[in-house]
Amino acid sequence: MAQLFQEEKNCAENNTRANLVFFAYPFTPPIPQEDYKAVLKELQDELALRLWYFLDEVTTQELMRKIWRAILQADLCIFDISGGNPNVALELGLAAAIGKSCITLLKNGAANPLGSADLGYSERVEYTSRENLKDKLKGLLTSKSSALRKLRDLGYAIQQDAFNLTREQDELKLAKLVKHVFSHKRITKPDARKICGNDKTATSSLSALREAGIMRVDGAKKGAKWVFTDQWVHHDHAVTEG
Repeated sequence: MAQLFQEEKNCAENNTRANLVFFAYPFTPPIPQEDYKAVLKELQDELALRLWYFLDEVTTQELMRKIWRAILQADLCIFDISGGNPNVALELGLAAAIGKSCITLLKNGAANPLGSADLGYSERVEYTSRENLKDKLKGLLTSKSSALRKLRDLGYAIQQDAFNLTREQDELKLAKLVKHVFSHKRITKPDARKICGNDKTATSSLSALREAGIMRVDGAKKGAKWVFTDQWVHHDHAVTEG
């Protein structure tokens, strides 16, 4: 097992991806499983963040290898510790051991395996229902995701290009471009023009995303498409495929 951990840790394919979130929760969560899964799916689509759960992909490789790869690649790790599930506890320990950003969730009223200990997770989020879980998670992801923070910073940066847009409007257009690539794995200039409203704004936004290391150009001239760099992943990213 130690060899497996070291092999994967040394693998360049397991470098951190800005919009990948490792998510761990009990197989039988404290709210109905379908509700829990629906919340994650809705947030993944809304925020263009890959919320990875171990059952999202099936592989013939060792289960521990798959989980370890996902932790290594994740920018942020979230753990629902409600009830003290041992698998979740193990995954939390692995992520904390390598210095990943870790946040814990707790269903209000559920047993807390961490007790009153701080353990560096004072920002634990507590929730009460499906709707409350989605609201709390959305706020958490918006504030803690490196990917979303980068888009906010980029919204400020491109204000130097005067297209009579507010920073919020710039950020929204950038987010829409990223969401398109997240879902479709590529975007063309005509697609970007439809999203941005005109050619100048589309060109400026795509250039900003490229300079920020979020997108790169694939192909030449009329056949060119903008795709994610290796630091970003799509909606169906599978950690076992690199």
